[in-house]
Amino acid sequence: MHTLRFDGESDDEFRMRAARAGRIAKVLVEACLANRWVQEFMADPAMPEWTADNVRTSPTVRVEYEQAIAIGDLGSCLSATKSKHWGAGPWVMPLEPDDEFFPYRVTYLYRPDSLYNRRFEQRQRPKELLGRRWRPLVEAAKRRTKTVFIEGLTKGEAEAIRRVLSVSPDRFWRAATGRELLRLPPRLVQREFEFGE
Repeated sequence: MHTLRFDGESDDEFRMRAARAGRIAKVLVEACLANRWVQEFMADPAMPEWTADNVRTSPTVRVEYEQAIAIGDLGSCLSATKSKHWGAGPWVMPLEPDDEFFPYRVTYLYRPDSLYNRRFEQRQRPKELLGRRWRPLVEAAKRRTKTVFIEGLTKGEAEAIRRVLSVSPDRFWRAATGRELLRLPPRLVQREFEFGE
């Protein structure tokens, strides 16, 4: 027979734990219902599964770690993050009123100062700078040992790394594997200016 009691738990301890779980569930549901995106989803006739009853049954929550946050229903967040290495956690927290998230899948928010995010960006930026032809070098470096990667480089690939990123193939491998953070040129952003008539 299945039971919700822990081994050796008294009636009073069980009641106290159940009451505490109820208070936590109430906070999570109220925070979810107060979120402006949840309110928009519930008001959208194209999203009939977003109802107050469904939110009460399975509220969207924040599952926080030291380096990142996952937003979604509790089970999906815990399942999606079980193999992540995001530092201390998980901590289940209520949704913030302005938390923006995808309605049908887990949303990841990386803390700006997190090592995980810096490593991710450290691989994305070289891919952008290297372009379509040399972009696969980033994944190749990430998946191979330093010796295998460097010995497998063609002269053209090594020259492209030096020319585009201004680093040696050795430093490129270290960056792709998260061992070193490179100072790369920032992304260029085109701004719009309003001109008077």
